[in-house]
Amino acid sequence: VVSTQSTGVNGVYSCQLSSVSDHLAMGYGNGDVEVYDVETGEQVSLIQNVCKNFPVTSIRYLNGKGSFLATGPSGKVRLIDLSQEISQWVLQEDNEINCIDVNLDNTYLASVGKKPDVYVYDATTYKLVTVFEGPKGLDDSAEEVLSGHSQRLFVTKFDPMDKFTVMSAGWDSSIKLWDTRTNQVAWSIGGPKVCGEGIDKSGHYLVTASWFVKDALQLWDTRTRKLLSTLKCRTGEDTEFLYCGQFYTQDKVICGGSGIANAKLIDTVENKVVDELKTNLKVMQCLTLSRAKKMFVAAGLGDNATCAVMTT
Repeated sequence: VVSTQSTGVNGVYSCQLSSVSDHLAMGYGNGDVEVYDVETGEQVSLIQNVCKNFPVTSIRYLNGKGSFLATGPSGKVRLIDLSQEISQWVLQEDNEINCIDVNLDNTYLASVGKKPDVYVYDATTYKLVTVFEGPKGLDDSAEEVLSGHSQRLFVTKFDPMDKFTVMSAGWDSSIKLWDTRTNQVAWSIGGPKVCGEGIDKSGHYLVTASWFVKDALQLWDTRTRKLLSTLKCRTGEDTEFLYCGQFYTQDKVICGGSGIANAKLIDTVENKVVDELKTNLKVMQCLTLSRAKKMFVAAGLGDNATCAVMTT
């Protein structure tokens, strides 16, 4: 376990490992972004005022590249490429952005935030392609809401195996998969109330991390949209209240939040916690991982801005 601490930056609100896992970018509450060398733990760069006077709520490295995008409540998205010394605004959105994501071949960029809409952009020109918005009715045969969200959104994530589909979730207790080819909802799952980057898909399976006092971590089958299991993630804590959850391997999941401030590694087959990253965090706000290097990073809010790296 390797830990780093920074003071006076109001906590870590976002983090992501680069596509080859050599760099770690962290977004702070004061609007700065700091980049570390993963092997040495040394600071590579400090980019100030990426989101001036606002926290950096989301960072995404472009797949296969060393450049990344960063954003926050101002609605601006900044492209940063340290190798070419590029730091420039690429789009301005009339929205308080909570999360962005890029699909597997860097053709689409999606964003979500205060509005109940999912914005999809061309990731090369940064021009708007489509907006998935507003409730428009029910599909009675499917008995699901096949329309847009009704409340604030906290996460959007492209399917890791399908460049045309993107998921979204937030306060309205539903998770939706959108198809950019049809501009429609492909499916919807009701129940999880997501307040951070708390959804992840692996094959036909979906893990959700909700802002619930208990039973917050759940595993779903996306083919049937049925709940497979509620995963046990407490090891003595009174509450769960999760912000983030991701697949670490096909049968292991990592989660954390405010009730559970230490990162927990859960075996989904045995349904138990098999490892734990103990930190001095009061709130685990964000999570990033490298399956190839068997490493994950947990960061968030504490007495200082803290990042802990664990290899398993």
